[in-house]
Amino acid sequence: MSQYTLNGARPASLPQKLRLPNGRWRTAPYTEADLTAAGYAPAPAKPAYDPATERLDWQNGRWTVEPLPPRDPVYRPLTKLEAMTLFRHITGMDDAGELAMREDPAIKLLWMKWETDVPQSIRREHAVVGIFLDGLIAADYATAEHKAAMLAAWPQEG
Repeated sequence: MSQYTLNGARPASLPQKLRLPNGRWRTAPYTEADLTAAGYAPAPAKPAYDPATERLDWQNGRWTVEPLPPRDPVYRPLTKLEAMTLFRHITGMDDAGELAMREDPAIKLLWMKWETDVPQSIRREHAVVGIFLDGLIAADYATAEHKAAMLAAWPQEG
């Protein structure tokens, strides 16, 4: 079915009844003169586009194709063990360093909260991730660069 535009509006099918400028109504089939008088014009054909990467839109009486905005990444949840493994990889910490960190009285409360308050599956955007990393930065077990690198390296879904 053909698409028409009414005075430049987004293309659509013709209505069942058409009101002419003289106030009279017409029903299909319409003549080209009826359509022109009522403000209808054949719509241009839709251009080819890839709906997976592009968006088709109608602006100022014509079709436009724009790239879709980038999607926000979706990060997969990590277990506490996976999160700690990622931390160790980013900071280059070994077993002795982790043991020293866990026994440090200055961050004993932080570790207790990690063990008791943090769920087994932890999401990157969960506030506790930032709080925990900030606590390790304050205790000189990590740097702001380590935190940024860890968050950047957090695995994504898919």
